[in-house]
Amino acid sequence: MGFDVLTSYDTWDLTQPILLPRSHLYQLEPIGIGTPLVESLTSFIARLAEVHCVPPRILISKIITPFLEQIFVKRCTNRGLRSLFDRARALNGTGRMARDFVEALEKLTVRDDLRFLTLLNWSDILVPRGLLRERKAWCPACYKQWRTSGRVVYEPLLWSIDAVTVCLSHHQPLCNHCPHCQQQLPLLTWRTRPGYCSICGEWLGITSNWDFSKGKIPSADESGWHSWVANTIGELIAVAPYLSLPLTQIKVTKALCAAIEIVTQGNIAAFAALLKMPKNTVWGWQAGKVLPPLDALVKISHCLGISLVDFLTQEVDIIKTSKKLLLPSPGQQKKIRASPRSFDSTQVQQALSSILAESQQPPPTLKEVAESLGYNRRLLYRHFPDLCYAIAAKSRQYLHTRRLEAVAHCCEEVRQATLKLHSQGEYPTEARVSLLISKPGYFRYKQVRSALLEARRELGERQSKMLE
Repeated sequence: MGFDVLTSYDTWDLTQPILLPRSHLYQLEPIGIGTPLVESLTSFIARLAEVHCVPPRILISKIITPFLEQIFVKRCTNRGLRSLFDRARALNGTGRMARDFVEALEKLTVRDDLRFLTLLNWSDILVPRGLLRERKAWCPACYKQWRTSGRVVYEPLLWSIDAVTVCLSHHQPLCNHCPHCQQQLPLLTWRTRPGYCSICGEWLGITSNWDFSKGKIPSADESGWHSWVANTIGELIAVAPYLSLPLTQIKVTKALCAAIEIVTQGNIAAFAALLKMPKNTVWGWQAGKVLPPLDALVKISHCLGISLVDFLTQEVDIIKTSKKLLLPSPGQQKKIRASPRSFDSTQVQQALSSILAESQQPPPTLKEVAESLGYNRRLLYRHFPDLCYAIAAKSRQYLHTRRLEAVAHCCEEVRQATLKLHSQGEYPTEARVSLLISKPGYFRYKQVRSALLEARRELGERQSKMLE
């Protein structure tokens, strides 16, 4: 009797494998971390919404809001998001709003590097006031280049900083008006899409007939200065992921004291004159009472001939051995004081009387009158108080009349909108009516709210008569 040969098999490993945590949203890769052109958080939110095929308002109100510690969105509607969109620049900044959104998005995407899309790493040394621009700025050449080469179109954090006015790559002024609708664009809206106008929806990467920032063309010296500012702030953004220790106000104060000693041998008044700042302001910086704003830090580092990163991160001894550049930047040239202008009392009195008698619409304000005559308002008030008060009262009366007319027009719009909603079978709530009128903010006036109540009452009475 034969025996079958036993076959041996590999043993199974029944240990439960380690599963990585799953993300609620796509783990979208941020662009340019560790480079001067790192993506901004507002751009990341817009791109994240786009890959999920939803507008940013849906992503924020439905997905991100439940993960926020603070309440930034009171209602998940267009009007509820309006206050958030109006403060969208804070998402790229140094405050609580940026930190809260970063933490929420890191939980949703299971990433740990989204803080580098903001200025949170510099929150202890950068003053929020005047740090970020309220409206969008962009380089059409960058948009065109990225789109042509098949790269992702996005908005660098550098473009959202107010002190940066030129493109780091093309050294041309940034645009801040849509070439199609000529509007200034918010940083984030309910339908923001990088590279496209959020108002008219057209492509922004148009380099033909480039109107830049609708301002005067800068000179060669000014262009060089603006390019240096963009480069030194770009370096500051790029080194954020590589900082070993957080920077403190004490470090900035020590560096500032060293700069004053180097540039003006400790003379605070001379140093303040070089920066075109009040002496007391610079004294407050040196005493550590307040922090200098970003534009002041840039000017100081330029005077020392070193980058902003070196000024903020290097030791005081290294700063003291830096090369001195005592010449002010193009934006700091000292202006020659104009000689005092003679004051012709008779001629000014005749001009004020003539302006008061004119029927110009709208009548000029006293400030406009003073500028046209080339004198200070206080000087005019001192010599001709009655004429000045009459001109100011005429301007105020005109503005008051126009406001009343605008409120009356809005009341009529509210009435027509109420009737339209009623005819469509919808109840005319304030939120629905506000979407149909030209100036929803006028609901702050008692007359406009009363017009809505009166229109509802008329509709109610009409329905009651029909039932009778």
